[in-house]
Amino acid sequence: MFKRVGWGLFILLLSVLTLGYVFRMPLTLHFAAPSLQQSGVELHCLDWSLTSNLDLHIEKACIGYQGQQLELADITVNTKRVTINRANLSVTTPTSTAESSTAKKLALTLIESRPLLTVNRLVISYPQLANPLTISINEPLLNQFVVSGDITASASLFTDRITGQVKLDNELVSKVRHIANLNLNSQNRFSFDGLSLTLDSQIDGQYVAELENCAIIFKANGHVSSQYDLNSQRLILDAQQLTSSLDAQENCLQQIARLTADTKQQQFIAKQIPLHWQLQLPDQIGWQDGSLNLDAINFVAATSELRINNLDVNSNDLPNSLKAELAFSLQNNDIKKFSITTNMANHDVVGRYQLDLVQLPDFIAVDAQNITSNGEFTVKEFLTTAQGKLSAKLAIGKLAVDELTVSKYQGTLTATINEQRYTTAALASQVDTVSFSDYKLTQLTNNLNASGDLGVGELFIDISSETTLAALQSEAVDLNNIKVSSRAMQSRALQASHQIMIDDIKVIVTHHMSSTAHPMEVIIPEQSVSRFNPILHQFAPLATLTGGSVSAHVKGDVNLLAADITVQLSGINGLYTDYLINGFSSQLVGKYDSGLLNVKPTKFDINELRAGAIVEKITGQLQINNSEPAITAITGNVMGGSFTLDKYRVTEQPQQALVTFKNIDASKVITLDEKSGISLTGRVTGTLPVYFSELGIEVKEGQLTNQGAAKLLITNNAAFNAVKAQQQELSPILGLLEDLDIQSIKSSVNLKPDGWMTLGVNLQGYNKPQAQQVNFNYNHEENVFTLLRALRLSDEITQKVEQEYSTKGSNND
Repeated sequence: MFKRVGWGLFILLLSVLTLGYVFRMPLTLHFAAPSLQQSGVELHCLDWSLTSNLDLHIEKACIGYQGQQLELADITVNTKRVTINRANLSVTTPTSTAESSTAKKLALTLIESRPLLTVNRLVISYPQLANPLTISINEPLLNQFVVSGDITASASLFTDRITGQVKLDNELVSKVRHIANLNLNSQNRFSFDGLSLTLDSQIDGQYVAELENCAIIFKANGHVSSQYDLNSQRLILDAQQLTSSLDAQENCLQQIARLTADTKQQQFIAKQIPLHWQLQLPDQIGWQDGSLNLDAINFVAATSELRINNLDVNSNDLPNSLKAELAFSLQNNDIKKFSITTNMANHDVVGRYQLDLVQLPDFIAVDAQNITSNGEFTVKEFLTTAQGKLSAKLAIGKLAVDELTVSKYQGTLTATINEQRYTTAALASQVDTVSFSDYKLTQLTNNLNASGDLGVGELFIDISSETTLAALQSEAVDLNNIKVSSRAMQSRALQASHQIMIDDIKVIVTHHMSSTAHPMEVIIPEQSVSRFNPILHQFAPLATLTGGSVSAHVKGDVNLLAADITVQLSGINGLYTDYLINGFSSQLVGKYDSGLLNVKPTKFDINELRAGAIVEKITGQLQINNSEPAITAITGNVMGGSFTLDKYRVTEQPQQALVTFKNIDASKVITLDEKSGISLTGRVTGTLPVYFSELGIEVKEGQLTNQGAAKLLITNNAAFNAVKAQQQELSPILGLLEDLDIQSIKSSVNLKPDGWMTLGVNLQGYNKPQAQQVNFNYNHEENVFTLLRALRLSDEITQKVEQEYSTKGSNND
């Protein structure tokens, strides 16, 4: 009975086991899946069996965990080892949620005795991998794993951490993302405690970037330590023991130099750009939620240095989050010092710069020495609207461009641009001297202001300028106390107007400068000619303008060197040595073309000319032919009669003119003093051929004759009486001249350049009291320049007295 019951129970158990084995898959999924799901593990498929050695053989198992899918195949499990022949792990990027679990310290329960693990082939797929990774995992000792294949690593499990090391090289990087010209080899020791991952890396890497035949080599070698916190997602790197360098090839300089065709410019650019840079990283580099922050990073070369301090930037919000302090400096044989420091924050850049040059580079056609400049600038919204402000100071010891030389220039520039791109700029300049060709400017100051809209559309710039100049010196003329007020508009062409004051002289200039033409208009408003005396005295120190007005209008084109000229002279009064002129008036109309001035014949009038004799109502024609002035058909009244001068050219070339006298009052010629006792009445006419040469003025074979009857009276003349007393034998003859009715006067006139005049006089007449015919010849020689000067001095005294009484009136009586 007991035996029968035993066999029954055995058969029942065997039947149950058989049924359980037959239905092992649904039973396993039914009972195992819910318990695994409580841990977040999803069991999708499971197919297992027992081998003849009673080893557990799993043909296939499908496991899911937080979106990651793991497929295992051909698994053998026994008491010594779990062998997985094939496995596929599909990793997806987890979606972060507000309910994400917080990382905690590892608290692993390690079984002291369990089968060791072997994975012969594990294929890892990830969307961001260029190619899947294939690895194998072996556990030679309990809780110690060795990874080979695409990843070479080892790991050790402890209850509170995981430690190990992993190798990173080109092959592994290419699996993640293919990067050409990268040569990387690094050994990385890691430690993970559930909260943070710590890496100690020994890096030896090189990357070559080729940009249009320009090879730039970046090298890094040394030790880097890093730590990543899972909860804060903050990465901290310490790379101070990492040696990094940036090397560019020579052909990079050639690429940059090709921006200009000038060989000197290419050589200068090549000198300023170092090829070799060292990268100095800070003690700590922080990265969290896309934000990078570091204390300092330096790029150091032989002649240059770039420092970036307090860098803070978020890659997810780059324009708004960028904060940094930048400092760049450069010193070499060409640039004595150049430095720029900036502070960037909240879309704004605030900075300073300093430049110090011994002289400008050779490729600039300017010889400038001892150049210094420093200033401040502010740029707001520099990554968007780029509004800002610049304030700069510039000093140049000496500047030379061809024939232009500037000494001791100092300037201050301020410029602003607002959100609407409206720009204003102001430049205040001071210069000790400016020399150009034969011109020299002294103590020049200028305040230049410009404003315009740089937005879309045609560019218009309003310009205003105020300039003062102590002196302008040249071989032709020296000008003092110059002030220039300018207004201009720059668009497609420059339209400008200038009000110029030279001492008290006012000049208005307008011009329109374009690529094809440069029309210009110069206006001298009507003003007193006495304002021009400082200029006149430079050409004629003994000349002075005392009255009258002048105005002028010039209109032409600077490019064509052509202009129409009109000059109006009204009532000009002046004094030249002892010559006085009153009431000169004329309107000159001319044309300037290709360096030559032409003025068509224009009438001029002179009310009075005092040159010893008083000449009145002078008229004539003034013209300029190819820059050579000439006066013609000059007529006027003198000594009760008239005279005519046919022509006179204002030139140094020898020339001849003919002066004709008519109806001259003989009493005004001979009677020098009413108290002298000698008087002559009648009229005289004559011609004087006048020769002008380098030696001076000369009269050859001039003729004077009487015009009608004349009368000579000599009464009580002491000199005449003395001659008669001394020459008793001539007394009767000389007595005939004391009361003589003149029938004919003939005189030859010759004048030497030194002023000595010779008169050959033939006098014929009749003495009624003695009823005697008289024929008298004599020669007279005298320096006429001395005589005329005496007459002019007498005439000047007379005029001064007349002016004195006319201004003061009867109070002087």
